[in-house]
Amino acid sequence: MTTGLAIGLAKGVMGKLGEIAAEQALNEASLLLNFKNDFQWLEKQLSLICASLQSADQQSEHNEAVKKWLAEVRNIVFDAEDIIDECAVEHLYTCTSQSCVCNCSQWLFQYKMAKRIKELKERITSTTKEAEQLKLFHDVSNISQPSTSTSESERGAELRRGSILEKDAPAVAIDHKVDEILALLNPALGVVAVVGMGGLGKTFLLQHVFNRTRHRYDCSAWISVSQTCSLTKLQYDLASHIHLDIDNRVSDVRAAELIHEGLEGKRSLIVLDDVWRTSVEGNLISRLGLPTGLNNQCKIVVTTRSRDVAETMNAHIYEMQHLSVCDSWDLFCMFAFPNREGNRPPEQLEKLAHQIVEECGRLPLAIKTVAASMAKSSHKSDWEAKLRQLKKIEKIDGSIMQILKLSYDYLSPSLKSCFAYFSFFPEDTHISFSTFSYEKAIYQEYVIYLWIAEGFIPQDKDREQLDIGLDYLHQLENLCLLEVNRVLSCYTVHDLFLDLVVNICKEHECEFDLPFKETRCRRLVLARKSLDNNVISERPLLCQQFLRTLSFAQNPGITSIPRQLLDHVRALRVIDFSHTGISTLPKCVGKLKLLKVLNLSHTEIREVPDCVKRLKSLQFLDVSYCTSLQRVPDWIGELKSLSYLNVKCCGDLTSHMPKGISQLLSLRRLKSDYFVLSTEENRFLNIKDVGNLINLFEITFRLEDVRTLESVQDGFLDRLVKMRILAVMNAIPETEGDREESSLPAFPEKMKVMKDLQQLEIRGFSVSSWICGMENLTQLALKECSDYPSLQKMPNLQELYLRDDSKCRELPEEFGERGGFPKLVYLQIDVFPLLEELPALEEEAMQRLEGLVINNCPRMKKVPEGLERLRRLKRIVVLQASGELVERLKEGEEDYKKIKANNPNIVIEMN
Repeated sequence: MTTGLAIGLAKGVMGKLGEIAAEQALNEASLLLNFKNDFQWLEKQLSLICASLQSADQQSEHNEAVKKWLAEVRNIVFDAEDIIDECAVEHLYTCTSQSCVCNCSQWLFQYKMAKRIKELKERITSTTKEAEQLKLFHDVSNISQPSTSTSESERGAELRRGSILEKDAPAVAIDHKVDEILALLNPALGVVAVVGMGGLGKTFLLQHVFNRTRHRYDCSAWISVSQTCSLTKLQYDLASHIHLDIDNRVSDVRAAELIHEGLEGKRSLIVLDDVWRTSVEGNLISRLGLPTGLNNQCKIVVTTRSRDVAETMNAHIYEMQHLSVCDSWDLFCMFAFPNREGNRPPEQLEKLAHQIVEECGRLPLAIKTVAASMAKSSHKSDWEAKLRQLKKIEKIDGSIMQILKLSYDYLSPSLKSCFAYFSFFPEDTHISFSTFSYEKAIYQEYVIYLWIAEGFIPQDKDREQLDIGLDYLHQLENLCLLEVNRVLSCYTVHDLFLDLVVNICKEHECEFDLPFKETRCRRLVLARKSLDNNVISERPLLCQQFLRTLSFAQNPGITSIPRQLLDHVRALRVIDFSHTGISTLPKCVGKLKLLKVLNLSHTEIREVPDCVKRLKSLQFLDVSYCTSLQRVPDWIGELKSLSYLNVKCCGDLTSHMPKGISQLLSLRRLKSDYFVLSTEENRFLNIKDVGNLINLFEITFRLEDVRTLESVQDGFLDRLVKMRILAVMNAIPETEGDREESSLPAFPEKMKVMKDLQQLEIRGFSVSSWICGMENLTQLALKECSDYPSLQKMPNLQELYLRDDSKCRELPEEFGERGGFPKLVYLQIDVFPLLEELPALEEEAMQRLEGLVINNCPRMKKVPEGLERLRRLKRIVVLQASGELVERLKEGEEDYKKIKANNPNIVIEMN
């Protein structure tokens, strides 16, 4: 476990050392500071040490001296990276200034750095000698220098591995369990507790129960009770689900009274998921304020790993059983042999596969992850090795963690580091891979920028680090280490895997509580700890010298950051103060020369303080959902390294963007609400300025005059050839002639130059059929558009959103044609007041559809003919629909029975 993180860190540092000789900018910096020879020596010595890590890991669990040696190697690698980065950043700060003061400062820096490098070299020499004494080196003379980038062949292999699995977790043997739970939701039973060990699929089962039945109740709520959740947080979440406004200043007792009053007499369904680790003392149900007792209208279902917790709640206990032998085999084969006919193994592997399934103890999570780890191998020796590993695991209640650890151990060093970093996020975090995601999810790009800041993603001349990070996410997904919700377009991490990576990180100088003693802690993650100003003011950080990541996320009680907290954190790369109550930052933030990620989203800040403009290394800045923020600062262009800027949902501040953004030549993603894009020369960003940002991947803007539209058509789009995510709104006032003709301006055909475009949102334009030729487009949102030409021909479209069409009475019949929408996974039709029906589906139309949402279509009377043939369909959501449509989809009615006959696991949800 140790070696993966150590090798990953070492290779990242060696990559940077290699760049010093190869990249002109870094080469100049190293020559300027006279450290090039030292860096070359460091690279050579680290490569020798790296060669011994595999041997060291095999001995570390039984040899305390080796374990200490590995810890020192990690510290050396961290310190080496700090020195390299500080030298590179110092060059950024000094190369533009020739003043005497600057030169004196540079000489002082050079003196201090030379001293640190000398000390580091002495430590490395000592560590190398110790490795020889411990007999950790194996014929290192034949070890080649490690490559700093992935070769084309290796990259191709990684991408092929990432495309093995396209399935989500199937609903194996779930139907009868759902029926058993539903039978328990009767007036005689107040609380039902689903009890069982981790990995049995309790949450998966309850999700099916919840989605299948929630439409029968006046109100419903799904509450995830994580380890760090306070009673106040749980009450607030519950109140928001049942549309109850509770002032966060009221006491827990008063909040419970209000919740009880709000639910009293209502037919309600409340699910409390994963209650076993709650820190809330006593009977959680009564302390939340949930009505209980015989014949009560409030139905409460909990999942827990503890029978004691269930008994404390006076619950009827439903024991979650292991999978049957037959179901275990079917589940394993779905993930181990996804590309073979019938998901059956080759003859030479069948016996081994049965033995491996048996060793997984009929636990769904263990079966799925072990199967996924073997999916790319058909070599009998690999399967025999996996079986030997599983047989070594002692079959006790905790054995599933050991099985999951095998899946983790299987990862490459880089993937181990990246996956372990999910410990940064609290339980139940949703990581969105869609631009059209909901507010509470974090974007996958944030995860990738954290990896980049920590040095986990290698530099590559031919590929963007963001793209490498996306590949890593796909590999983790296809190894079943990340759970995928296609309907919500997000990833989650199973709580058992989260437990695993938290334990891994605790072994690697990571802390999840304020330390009480001096420590070499590199990462301090204090998310959801119910901290306030008093706690962080009274408890000084005892790890400032080494700290690289600091998170106080989701602690609303923190309203200010004391200066002493950040005064001496020289090596800090990441700050996450999101979802706190802070309104400003201390000025000393400007001294954090290595800071790459600053997350201030969902805070009370009124402006981005001037000290931030001194952060020359800053790559990621997120101030989204800061409703008090007044403006994007004019000096934003001084952040020359900025690659990601998120200013979504910050009131009116993004109606215009400052001209300084045009200086951000490293900018890849500009996430915002629609801002005005014009042709006028003033202090605001205009169409010419944006055209200069030729490396831009994402932008959202609106057009408010005809001249701007003409400029867009005349070539503005031609220069944005790297665009991947584009949202354009037509806000040009209609003329009398437009209203008479009911016409919309055509969306510019020159957009076709954007060959890499993946996500597109168009509002208020007429769309022509040329759009169907955009082969890489996977997500399309059309708002206030009246034309939907041949969309069914789009070869890779996965998500389609049709919204706000007040004129459309029927969608094109071609939408349902045979073979149409070959890869569509999610379809949402939202606010079509005149739409009466959807096109009938022919054979093999929309064959991959998993989610269908119909919202605010009051004239629609039935679902489309042929919908029952869609065997992958998991969820139908119908909101604000006609009474006739609702009636036809009710349990036992015509359309319900027809859809359920071929797809018994489908969830039909209605308001």
